Amino acid sequence: MEIVVLVLFLVLPIIVFTPLLSRKLKLPVIIIEMIIGIILGKSFLNIIPFENSIIEFFSAFGLIYLMFLGGLKTNLNSITTSLSISLPIVLASVFFPFFFGLFLSLFIPIHPLLAGVIFSTTSLGLILPLVKEVNYKKEFFNIVLVSVMLVDIISVFLLSFSLAFIKKLISFSFIYSLILIVSLFLLPQLIRKNYVLSGIRNLLTKKSYFETEIRLAFALIVILSVISENLGFHSILGAFIAGLIIAEITPKIFLFEKKLESFGYGFFIPLFFIFEGGKINLWVLISKLENLKNLIVIVFGGLFSKFLGVALVSKIKGFNLKESLALGSFHMSRLSLIVGITKIAREMKLISEALSSSFMILAITSAVFGPFLGKFFLNIKKS
Repeated sequence: MEIVVLVLFLVLPIIVFTPLLSRKLKLPVIIIEMIIGIILGKSFLNIIPFENSIIEFFSAFGLIYLMFLGGLKTNLNSITTSLSISLPIVLASVFFPFFFGLFLSLFIPIHPLLAGVIFSTTSLGLILPLVKEVNYKKEFFNIVLVSVMLVDIISVFLLSFSLAFIKKLISFSFIYSLILIVSLFLLPQLIRKNYVLSGIRNLLTKKSYFETEIRLAFALIVILSVISENLGFHSILGAFIAGLIIAEITPKIFLFEKKLESFGYGFFIPLFFIFEGGKINLWVLISKLENLKNLIVIVFGGLFSKFLGVALVSKIKGFNLKESLALGSFHMSRLSLIVGITKIAREMKLISEALSSSFMILAITSAVFGPFLGKFFLNIKKS
């Protein structure tokens, strides 16, 4: 307990200053937090007790809460309006890197499905701020956001299916589980069309000092995470669905979202990224030539399989060259899901420490270069 208190004593003040560092260095806050984790963790100071149950709880709940906020930010209405234009881009963003992962698994010790899912992810959290930062066509960024949202949703489902397959839980009963989990996923849409929505909103708008909507959000996170686990899927799928439901049933969603984000980004999520960053072991990566070679292949293959696939399909679909390159770059941006998937795979003993560290470095690299290149391509002036 003393070492946990000491770690929190060091980490919590650092969390206060990471947004300031982020603005100064022009890097996402999450990247700063992971770099801090690298310094405090296995690569350098090695002061984080990863085997401690309290540390593990903070990290695990941070991941669940991160996925909940991902669901909360997903706008199902905007998806339906731009689906026909976005769908080819989504398929390219998922399947080009997915098949690269399958191919790569022939040469590195990782399950093919797991490799495919890791490479197919994107990061909505990294792309959302760009809408305000970059002065470009609103219609274009709507397609970017919708396509990234869909890739995030597909990646979460692919991960849950892949883990069930790897754990050998695929059976006849799994079909019932899949139907039930898809039904939960459709619940937000059903709520919107039902009189239940007005009743829930009336309840939540009543003045109360007890933050009824916050209590409801946390109850849904726990309930749906447990249901998801018991159905043979990972708890992050249930947390994501909880976010979708809360986004639909809660009035004044912007104010409510700010409250929920303050819980996550003020405490749980920074701890998750710091503790996961601490598990990156740079010494293991450079200790063997094979590990270093795998790192280079994973980073460059992970970046270019996504970039080239999306850029090529975007150009075929009629986007101009700079928009196609920007779309490829934005979809190349990944972070949260790779970190989350790597954490799950490590706990299930599906990947080695060296591969885990390599995928985490891919996440950091793509989070830095993806948004930067996307903005760069959009800012190119026509001659």
